[in-house]
Parts: sequence; structure tokens; C-alpha cells
Amino acid sequence: MCLSLSSRFEINFLCDRDDRIAFHFNPRFTESDIICNSYMANHWGQEERCSSFPLGIEEPFQIEIYSDNDNFHVYIDESKVLQYKHRVDDLKTITKVQVVNDVNISSLEISKKHFY
Repeated sequence: MCLSLSSRFEINFLCDRDDRIAFHFNPRFTESDIICNSYMANHWGQEERCSSFPLGIEEPFQIEIYSDNDNFHVYIDESKVLQYKHRVDDLKTITKVQVVNDVNISSLEISKKHFY
């Protein structure tokens, strides 16, 4: 992926039958923070911020997001930057991935892997 001249994008892991966002990953270049949250029962939860910010505007990067039974684990360019505790009880309801706003995607891979 490569971010265009604008300053934000988001990756959302969505639930299948409603408007829940199990995991909202939102790097904010103007703040040099990564915001993580969940949208459940028509409300945003408690926002979590990560100040480890290895991204640059117009610089290519690779994001990998893994899930185990307890957390999402986010790696940027093969370095772990954060983990986010699941707020959705039934992980099988998370069935969609959404990438929005100002990012150019060169490739996207969704696969099932064992997490160690």
C-alpha cells in the first residue's frame, strides 16, 4: 500500500449481519498516532491509541493483521506495532474487510493462517 497526499485511511473488520465494526484501524498522519476502536450497539467504544507510527506519506508499506482467539495483532513492514483485544464475542461473525479513504492498494491478500 502507499498513502496518497492526503492524511488518513482506515481498515475495518466488519461483522456479517449488522453494522458492527469488530476492529477499526485508523492511522492518522497529522497526529502521528494509530487509532483503534470497535463500533458495537450503535456506539463507538473506548478508543485505543498507539504512538508507534512507522508510516510516511507517499512511502510504500505493508500491513499484516492477524487474529488469534484473544487479539488482533498488527504488523507494519514486518514489525509488530500493536495488539488489540477482541470486543466481539463470536469471531466467526467477522466476515468482511473494508479499506477506505486515501490509500493506493498495490495488492491485498486474505488468508487463513495459524498464528504462533
